[in-house]
Amino acid sequence: MIRRLLCAAAVAGIPAALAAQAPGAVHGRVVDGRSGAPLSMARVTMGAASVSTGSDGRFVLDRLDAGVGTLLATAIGYAPARAVVEVIPGVDEDRTIRLTPMVVTLPELRVDGSSGEAVALDHDALVRRGADLASALDGWEGIVVRRSGGNGPASPQVRGSAPEEVVVLVDGFAINDPLTGRADLSRVPSRDVGSVRVLPGAQSAGGAGSAVGGVISIRSRSAPGGEASGWVGSYGSAEATVAAAAASIHLFARGARLPDDYPYHVPSNRGGGEALRQNAGGTTGEVSLRRSGTVSVLARASASRRGIPGSVGNESPTAQAEDRVGFLGVTVAGRSTIAASLQYLRTDASDASPSAGPSYDVRTEGVSGTFDWTLARAVSAAGWGGSLELGASARHDRFGGEVVAGNARFTRGGVRATATIHPAGASPWTLTPALRLDLWTGAAHPVASARLDAGWKHDRTSLRASAGSAVTAPALADLFFREGVGVALNPGLRPERVRWELEVGVEQEWWALGGPATATLRAYAGRVDGMILWAPGAGFIWSPRNYDVMRRGIEAGMTLHPRPGWTIVARGAWSPVTYAVPGGAQVQYRPVGTAGASAAWAGRAWGLDARWKWVGQRYPNPGGVNARPAYGVLDAGAQRTIGRTLIRADIRDILDARAEFLAGYPTPGRTAVLSISLEWQ
Repeated sequence: MIRRLLCAAAVAGIPAALAAQAPGAVHGRVVDGRSGAPLSMARVTMGAASVSTGSDGRFVLDRLDAGVGTLLATAIGYAPARAVVEVIPGVDEDRTIRLTPMVVTLPELRVDGSSGEAVALDHDALVRRGADLASALDGWEGIVVRRSGGNGPASPQVRGSAPEEVVVLVDGFAINDPLTGRADLSRVPSRDVGSVRVLPGAQSAGGAGSAVGGVISIRSRSAPGGEASGWVGSYGSAEATVAAAAASIHLFARGARLPDDYPYHVPSNRGGGEALRQNAGGTTGEVSLRRSGTVSVLARASASRRGIPGSVGNESPTAQAEDRVGFLGVTVAGRSTIAASLQYLRTDASDASPSAGPSYDVRTEGVSGTFDWTLARAVSAAGWGGSLELGASARHDRFGGEVVAGNARFTRGGVRATATIHPAGASPWTLTPALRLDLWTGAAHPVASARLDAGWKHDRTSLRASAGSAVTAPALADLFFREGVGVALNPGLRPERVRWELEVGVEQEWWALGGPATATLRAYAGRVDGMILWAPGAGFIWSPRNYDVMRRGIEAGMTLHPRPGWTIVARGAWSPVTYAVPGGAQVQYRPVGTAGASAAWAGRAWGLDARWKWVGQRYPNPGGVNARPAYGVLDAGAQRTIGRTLIRADIRDILDARAEFLAGYPTPGRTAVLSISLEWQ
């Protein structure tokens, strides 16, 4: 009855003062239409008001004018959904929006993140770019994947950050190794991923407590029905995957064989010529089980057995490693969101006859537990609107084994607050301040990090600016590794701190070459105090040490859709990261420049695409000498759809560059891959 009276009064135009004093609001959740899983980073718009959903899929649009309007929800990989909503002063409207999964043909899409600008790749683009995220993300948006040869762990670097400074999230849970702090993207198969987005820069305050370099957020695929796929490639490589879904449960399994016995260029100081890279192969497998809903469950397990070939200057033909990882995460969504996880890791490494030193057979084993609580609410007062999010998190890690010092335990915790502020009604701009306090084992007092993002949009022009700081404790491996021949402990290691970092960016949309186009330009500068780098000291003994560095750069990109089905993308980054001393050299293994370009055409049944990436020179030492040469890699592929079957052929590294990011660790050169994928409902 009260609702009807308010509605009648609003239509009659009587309570104009009431409408001004008690604006309406629309809130609710955006979920997958088939599985019911909450969709994070979906965009919900009504008139001039717009907001992104949180990790639990919830959204709040407040300070809305009275009347009937259209609510629009969009998300990468899903068809847009619209709903007619009546906004009544003083009455909150609650809606659940269900989005239907769809095939997205554009290889790159852009979305706005809640903290800074986010750029995303969808499922189809990821599969085209590579079988796992190490291959798919290398060279995209300035990401450089640091891999130890063809089969070693593959960790991302963003804007010249160290791999342990980039937090990688899968469905909201970090997959960074608690011991090394690094995430191995080669363990994440592209076919199990719905989309990936990246938030570069200091992101500690926004929730990712150790994200000094940036955040890569991965959302698992939630397609209905099932899929079976397989491919075979050069040098004995192969992979098979299977996925099945029923109601809110999704199962995925993968098995792969890594390339081995591939040719590489022998360094001139070792005689030159060509040789075969041996003991570089191995096998790996993953299985994941997800249950979506108010109580979401994510369970993952992986195992691998691989060779440890060593550098080409010190080969290890008999070294082997076995890795096992188990993970369980649970998320409960209600008025607040609670997430907890437990992870088990074990690595066994052995070499019965190493090229130098005695034989070894060592083990590293550990467990890690996390807990996170988040509460989000809409707020409005005195002509202003927005939202407020409060959170608290804790983590405990414990490791043991022959390569870890005794009592390797580490606990950390933090509290955070993030707000979104904008004027009431139609507003072209928003402010997003964030503050976080962290405390960890060995810290004398809590350490603060803060960030402020500002955004403005008018017509087809968007401007963004941010200022932030960040902090992260040293990785456990730097604190607790066991000393040995040629390495030494550093008990005085300090945490890494981004004292300040400034960023400005502009995005412009227009019509070019007969189709829509988008151009972006970003510039940033900041200071990192205590960046942890391994360097040699007296007697050439290596140990982790703190260095103050400056990082700054310019990033530019352009996306064109000149004709239906065509997409052309070009991007480049200039990223000097130098020691904070007069004439400071570039930090080791941080390329000054990176670039990439791609072209794709998608028809009804056929598709063609080509991608090129370029990585500039890197220095393998802290002295800025003996630079490793720059390299470029060109890939191309073609695909044909027949009913529900997709047949695809790829040639990786067409020019046979045999990219070698780390000195002495070459990767396979020209590689042919043939894949077949079958989907069913």
